[in-house]
Amino acid sequence: MRSKRANFRLTFAAAVVLLLAIALFLTMVLDGFGARADLTADRLYTMSPSAARILGDLKVPVQVKFYITGTDAMPSDLKTLERDVTDKLRDYERASGGMLQFTVYDPQDDDEMQQSLSGRGIRPFQVQSIDRDEIGVKLVWSAMTIAYKDYPEEIIPQVLPQSLTTMEYELVSRIFRLTRERQPKVAMFAPLEQVDPQLAMMYMQQGMQPPQPQDLFKTVVQLLEQEHYQVDRIELTDASRIPDDADVLLVLYPRDLNERQVFEINRALSNGLDVVLAVQPHEYDYQPGQRGGFTLVGRSADSGVDGMLEAFGVKVDKDHYCDENLVVLSVPRTQNLGGMRFQTTEPVRAPVQVQITQDQFNSDAAITNRISSLLYLWGSTLELDRAGLAAAELSATTLFSSSDRAWTTPFNEGPVPGSDFDARNHELRGPLPLAVMLQGEFPDSFQGRGLPEWPADPAAADDPGAATPDHAPELDPAPATLMVFGSAKMFDDMVMPMGHQNPLLLLNAVDALAYGEDLISIRAKIVSQRTIRVAGDSEKLFYRVFAVVLMPVLLVAYGIFRAGVRRKDAALYRENLGRR
Repeated sequence: MRSKRANFRLTFAAAVVLLLAIALFLTMVLDGFGARADLTADRLYTMSPSAARILGDLKVPVQVKFYITGTDAMPSDLKTLERDVTDKLRDYERASGGMLQFTVYDPQDDDEMQQSLSGRGIRPFQVQSIDRDEIGVKLVWSAMTIAYKDYPEEIIPQVLPQSLTTMEYELVSRIFRLTRERQPKVAMFAPLEQVDPQLAMMYMQQGMQPPQPQDLFKTVVQLLEQEHYQVDRIELTDASRIPDDADVLLVLYPRDLNERQVFEINRALSNGLDVVLAVQPHEYDYQPGQRGGFTLVGRSADSGVDGMLEAFGVKVDKDHYCDENLVVLSVPRTQNLGGMRFQTTEPVRAPVQVQITQDQFNSDAAITNRISSLLYLWGSTLELDRAGLAAAELSATTLFSSSDRAWTTPFNEGPVPGSDFDARNHELRGPLPLAVMLQGEFPDSFQGRGLPEWPADPAAADDPGAATPDHAPELDPAPATLMVFGSAKMFDDMVMPMGHQNPLLLLNAVDALAYGEDLISIRAKIVSQRTIRVAGDSEKLFYRVFAVVLMPVLLVAYGIFRAGVRRKDAALYRENLGRR
């Protein structure tokens, strides 16, 4: 008996020692190769094939310098930051074949280095420090610079533990843009919001200059310029045409375009220029009611591009598009209390303020596969004519759609009756396409109609010598991509800063057309914002019945079943005991 016990103890001890030795061996070997296990659902710590391909294509060394306070002077929650970042940089260095070279510096006690960094816009920042039973604030350095040839240095001003999940995009995207031979050019056509004629007349009657036309898309320009795009605002006139060297044409909220402007867009598409087109068939004004609340007043707008789109197999629906999956907006309201006027906000719940959630996006499209939330404001649905698409030899991909609880009602100018916004009065439909991507060689929708003329310029009429011969780009068919969005308001200065992922969608669209899908694939690894799906009334009722009625009934039934089984077991036991 003692020998068996001793053999068991010896075998157990040998197994423990062997397991420890295997663990130590694997740790040393895998650490030498930089191998780690990525257990995140989004694979945030695994290098994407696109990033590896971009780094592997480097032909000239890229210098990365990581400035970080030493481990001993770091707060406890930042002590592993240097190791974690250098592990990732070492992975990038291997993927680049040595073309990405990195160095780590500690500027904490180096006054000369600190002055040099401050002159380049890199400064230390405060972080909370918890040391034993004391809470304080420490000033630390943690920044990164990227240098390539003699180009201006790229700077990542703060690198923190939460930056590890986005470091691949932050670093590799900068390297990708730095190493391009030229910055892509985006030709952007977005008409200015003209001042209401009656308001302008009031200003003039008072001897004042009317307000200048308002630019509704300044945020888009800033966003693209931050991503190193060269943005060229054009007016689509004879004197301000689409540049020949444009890589992408961005058309936002076209209104009353004349035939020549539509011709220029069509000819650019036919000649292979990729286009992003966001239309807005109607808008709404919020008129406050005397007893609270708002009445929505519809105003239609003619884009002028409907005929061209229908020639491609896409129709923009003019009806009100409503959806039960909506966003509550805070709308400004002026109130009069005791002769004093106060500016307040009031929540407005209207089904034209549509929220697009994760399950409504096309997960197979790189542009939308990791976007989880959009505000689709005052938009319209799109109709795909499969016969028209086939005749034009174009392929169509739906990027995102409405929910399955959407409806449309005929559009009328003026106040919208509440019945139009009540889902109980309409047949729910869906999903309905809201954004589509067309690809192929786009036909000339003006074929056989001749070259439209530019509208007459009064200044040119007064000066005959200023007139220049009209010309149009020669037709040279080439494949192109056209993205059509049924809402332009979703990209204006009011909506873009509201916390949804509208800016990310626009960047994805432009990046895909200017660079291909590599850059999008890297950005797609940013942590996605998951939203809770809105449940319908029948679904809510089911869960209430399940929790309140069905579960207790099942528990009672199981209890009765178990009690019966135990009684049978007890009777059988007593019967067997009596036989003995």
